[in-house]
Amino acid sequence: MEFRRKRRTRSATAAWALTACTALACGPGPAAPAPLAGAKPVAFAVLQDYDKGTPLDSIARDFALIRRLGADTWRGSFGWDDYEPERGVYDFAWLHRFVETAARHGVRLRPYIGYTPAWAANGGSGDGQDWNDPPRSLADWARFVQRLAGELRRHGNVLSYEIYNEENVPMWWDGTAEAYAEVLARAGDALRAAGSPAALVLGGLVWPDPEWIATACGSGDTGSRIAAVPVHAYAETWTPDSVTVERWLEGGYRERFLPAVRDRCGAKPVWINEAGFATANGRSERDQASWWVRAIATFLADSAVQAIGIYQLHDQQPTAEVIGEAENRHLGLVRLDGTPKLAFRTVQLMLRLLNTGRLAVRDEAIAASVVAGRAGRLHHHLFERPDGRRVLVVWDESGHPTVALRIAPAAGVTEFGLDGRAARRPPIALQAIELSPRLPRIFLLEPGG
Repeated sequence: MEFRRKRRTRSATAAWALTACTALACGPGPAAPAPLAGAKPVAFAVLQDYDKGTPLDSIARDFALIRRLGADTWRGSFGWDDYEPERGVYDFAWLHRFVETAARHGVRLRPYIGYTPAWAANGGSGDGQDWNDPPRSLADWARFVQRLAGELRRHGNVLSYEIYNEENVPMWWDGTAEAYAEVLARAGDALRAAGSPAALVLGGLVWPDPEWIATACGSGDTGSRIAAVPVHAYAETWTPDSVTVERWLEGGYRERFLPAVRDRCGAKPVWINEAGFATANGRSERDQASWWVRAIATFLADSAVQAIGIYQLHDQQPTAEVIGEAENRHLGLVRLDGTPKLAFRTVQLMLRLLNTGRLAVRDEAIAASVVAGRAGRLHHHLFERPDGRRVLVVWDESGHPTVALRIAPAAGVTEFGLDGRAARRPPIALQAIELSPRLPRIFLLEPGG
């Protein structure tokens, strides 16, 4: 195994991608019930980290961008080191204003709590830094979580608290899964003691780790109390060429990870709560835009996945303190000059088509045949929305085939480009779809026909 360190502006959150693991967003957004057979909740969040004291006018502009993108949920850190810089000294004034700013823009919050302050760190990581250490004292940790949750209880837009982040990597969290299970359980107790209505969420895993899940959810009633199991996905940015986004949910994910979730956590939904693709090292904005279509379609087609977290809104400034390679600075949907990349419009399109609260996956309703050329590895996914419209995404990983799709008739067909531009197509167009490698084609099918 080889690990790649990921990001944080300031004291750097470490994210890691495995070269060999085929692993795996954020919490569910508005999910108005609809009479759609076989439907599951679906939601999206957008990630952008802010340190305490970041100007709120710039954050307000970001919240407006998140809404323009088509999401209403933010994910990022509430750093323990920010809000209890000294033992027993709390500073939540800016945080209240941050939460209120989000509420004014109709943005809901799913923070993760992490970044251990120096005074509370156990020194276990051995790298000379404190933020990535487990807490020395569970009592200090629980007191902080209870105080934080109590302070924010009056804000109705704080939906959940994720406990730490990427803790299943030894170089990040030099503690055992048993130690993390205690940290998770004590956080759950603290939320309950604070009278917080926010949900308890397991920390996002760097890959679908069945052993870690079995231990973290196997401690007391913790498994029954968590709301979701989040996993991160940075395939094709920090993985070898053989690990594509289409393969990220293969292998051990279905054979070992999902059974462990079911057995120990109670069949909780999976959130792909961090996913992204960097426009660095020769990867173009077109590559990024195509990746996002492939990723969203691949992840949502899995029956357990209910949420996707988009990492991240902005590219990072060259002067920002970020751990890792150049990729860390180029994962955004918006360039340094504030202009949107192509992927901004692509993700905006996908959310407009699929962020409908509930979706039913209808892949079994498609039959595909290659009528010209040669397929490499063909993919096609069909999603039915509560309004009866269906969204079809089709692509080939490596070939240039022309494919015919047998599918229930549609009254009308609209095709969308990566830039969101729409063009009407005759239904017969689905009988001759020309494909290029890793370039998805996106269709909206009107009901009837």
